[in-house]
Amino acid sequence: MAKRSHHRKTNSSRKTNVFLIPLLVGLAVFILGNIFIKPRALCANSATCKTDLSLKIDNNDIGIFAGRKVIPPKIDLAHDITKPSVLGTNAPSGEKHIYINLATQTLYAYQGNTQIMQTPIASGKWGRTPVGNFNIWEKLRSTRMAGGSGADAYDLPNVPNVMYFYNDFGLHGAYWHNNFGHVMSHGCVNMRLIDAEALFSWAEGPASGQPGTPVSVCNEFKPPNLCVQNNPIK
Repeated sequence: MAKRSHHRKTNSSRKTNVFLIPLLVGLAVFILGNIFIKPRALCANSATCKTDLSLKIDNNDIGIFAGRKVIPPKIDLAHDITKPSVLGTNAPSGEKHIYINLATQTLYAYQGNTQIMQTPIASGKWGRTPVGNFNIWEKLRSTRMAGGSGADAYDLPNVPNVMYFYNDFGLHGAYWHNNFGHVMSHGCVNMRLIDAEALFSWAEGPASGQPGTPVSVCNEFKPPNLCVQNNPIK
């Protein structure tokens, strides 16, 4: 009888291990995945993830960034109408395409095989800039972006020349820092004011059922169109 009891215990132990081992393996994968693989953020600006998707002009407000006050540019929509386009006015025909090289923190704009712009940018530092192939789905002359917490909190009125390409991740002018060529954003692609203005007038939003200008965010980019992407958003 003692031998039969031992046999039953052995079988019971084996059955327990059959269920326990996959459970432990799954738990380990989950824990390691959360440690080493950062989840993709759905928002660039945590406090204004939805409200920053509409036009906002606050000419009398002061911005806050990195614990200091910053003065936003004045936005005058009436004056904008008289401004001529200065980017690609003599460019040959061809599809427009914007490339972001995260490795070198550089933006390239092409029309066909002709390079229209090459300029330093500042991509995600506190939040990752999404890698993938997108299209500009909304253009806003100005909006308000806010997010972060504590010393990282920011509230920025009159963010100019915004070109959204994925949720509220976009290309836009940045007046609150001058650290272009280095990561500095919460996930958006920051540009010098003069460059963002020129790109905004050249790039196209969706119209007549056609998507806006393609935007490819690359881990590495080699002109004119070799875009290397690791784990891109589908």
